[in-house]
Amino acid sequence: MGEDLDLLLREADRKKAELAEKLELAPDALEADRERFLFASVYHNNAIEGNSLSAAEVQSVLTNDEVIAGKPLSDHLAVIGYRDAIKLGEYYAKQKRHISEHEIRNLHYRMLITNQDISGTYRTYNLMIHGHRPTSYEKVAYKMLQLAESRPPEHTHPIEAAAFFHLRLEKIHPFADGNGRVGRLIINIMLEQAGYPSVIVNLEDKPGYYAALNAYDGLDGNPQIKPMQLFLAELVNRQFDELLAL
Repeated sequence: MGEDLDLLLREADRKKAELAEKLELAPDALEADRERFLFASVYHNNAIEGNSLSAAEVQSVLTNDEVIAGKPLSDHLAVIGYRDAIKLGEYYAKQKRHISEHEIRNLHYRMLITNQDISGTYRTYNLMIHGHRPTSYEKVAYKMLQLAESRPPEHTHPIEAAAFFHLRLEKIHPFADGNGRVGRLIINIMLEQAGYPSVIVNLEDKPGYYAALNAYDGLDGNPQIKPMQLFLAELVNRQFDELLAL
């Protein structure tokens, strides 16, 4: 797996350099691609969590403020909140803002408009997720401070660093809801800050994504980082391929 990961990282760097040599898209084409990516990101990130709105319905909600008959209001608010959190994440990326606890909680607050009683605040109870017990709530604040202040070892590839940060965040599971969605936003902020493209974990990617998360849970006493790094490297290469094809 290590050799496969090294190969994918080198391939991503090669595509990054190739993309930098290409002429920039015309403004209208660039805007259209960004809009397409935004709609797809909002749809897939919410669909993974069980949102019932289709891709076309998500686009109608975000473009026309349409209310889809027969669909929960909470599903509408979830896509609006995620759209707004993406915009905030884009701002953090452009500003090269260090992702501290403040930024993480702000992203969660902006995203979770369906339940503002808990948005932007750490959970105050323990929970079980698919047989896994995340960090006890009493330790969440300390663990989050540790995570936010940590720095990857020198020469760590940005894709590896983003994947490891994501694993640690999801292991802590600081919020009562929305951990995965916030975590995937932070992956994209970290990638953009390092000059790599934002990625989308498609609904079809869900089994591989959860397998990579579970590999780090360490339920078998052997937590693994590489599966998530490999998964993310594949997503980055896929996104580079799409950008190079434009």
